Amino acid sequence: MDRGIEYTPREIESQPRLWVKNFKMLKKREEEIRSFVGSRIMSKRSPRVVLTGAGSSAFVGMCVQNLLRSRWQVDVDARPTTDIVTNWDSIFLKHADYTLVSFARSGNSPESVGAFILANRLCDKINHIIITCNKDGKLARQKKKNDNILLLLLSPETNDKGLAMTSSFTTMMMAAQFLAYLEDLKRYQKIVGDLSDATEGLFERYSGLIKEISELNFERGVFLGSGALYGCAAESQLKLEEMSGGHVICKADSFMGVRHGPESTINDRTIVVYFLSTDPLVRRYELDLMKDMHNKKLGMRKIAICDKSNDEIETYVDHVIEFNKNDKFDIPDLCRPIMDVTIGQMLGLFKSLDLGLKPDNPSEKGVITRVVKDVKIYLQ
Repeated sequence: MDRGIEYTPREIESQPRLWVKNFKMLKKREEEIRSFVGSRIMSKRSPRVVLTGAGSSAFVGMCVQNLLRSRWQVDVDARPTTDIVTNWDSIFLKHADYTLVSFARSGNSPESVGAFILANRLCDKINHIIITCNKDGKLARQKKKNDNILLLLLSPETNDKGLAMTSSFTTMMMAAQFLAYLEDLKRYQKIVGDLSDATEGLFERYSGLIKEISELNFERGVFLGSGALYGCAAESQLKLEEMSGGHVICKADSFMGVRHGPESTINDRTIVVYFLSTDPLVRRYELDLMKDMHNKKLGMRKIAICDKSNDEIETYVDHVIEFNKNDKFDIPDLCRPIMDVTIGQMLGLFKSLDLGLKPDNPSEKGVITRVVKDVKIYLQ
């Protein structure tokens, strides 16, 4: 299509239904998945789990590492493939008992394949969980060659055709959350259902507001989140930056971290997006930061995404996006990035259109591509 919106809007809009569909697919494999995780991770004396991917796929790991660590009670670390291929010797411990969890939309990124090969070469004890959207990708095909792999192949619709990862990102995250809740899938079935319904509500109620904000003449975007929502902030800043073709320069940080220098980048051409925690203690820190920025008159517009608003929140921001105003849903912060990141996706989509770009391929000069090319991996 001339406007470049053949794929991306539909891929964003379809996400809530895809989470439920893919949950049901994984549920049918529950015993197989539980057996692999139990024998390859939980039965080990000191297992180490490394979550990896490149770009958005790396941010999946950032979003779920705290959830997996807290529910599995094992050492879980998020490390981008782009770090593994260059600094493997300071990441992998040769004699440790590893499971490498690879997130990959296409499974064809050179770094993703390279990290897989290096892990097999360098680690005495290594197992793999591959979560991917492409049955024909190089990573997915590794399953035919190795018996130490659990392949979680998501439905074909998650393999986004647009440049920006949207449904692939969130559905791979859902699969990781499924793994975290393996011992309580009844609980997670309720959570994923609530995430789906709440996100549909966000689309219905706030798409117009997000479009209005995207049409403002801002040049910078700052996204803030605590814990798992910091990973959400990182992916949101990438969505706005890449879908605006780099016209909007973005930064992600934590509420506590932004005070330590990055706050200086926020000017009167900056939108600030707060992903507010529902945890009362965490929110006290976040509100302190929001009050400080309000008093300093920083930012063009400030937007809060939260379960439900109150007078204090509304004092410090220009817009509030609520996902649980009527206490209908039970969504832990550790599971929220799937839903909250759709705000960043929509900001990117509408800003791309506002700038006259094509959201399906916003990089007019081909600086970035759907799958990274021309990266040579040196395997010694």
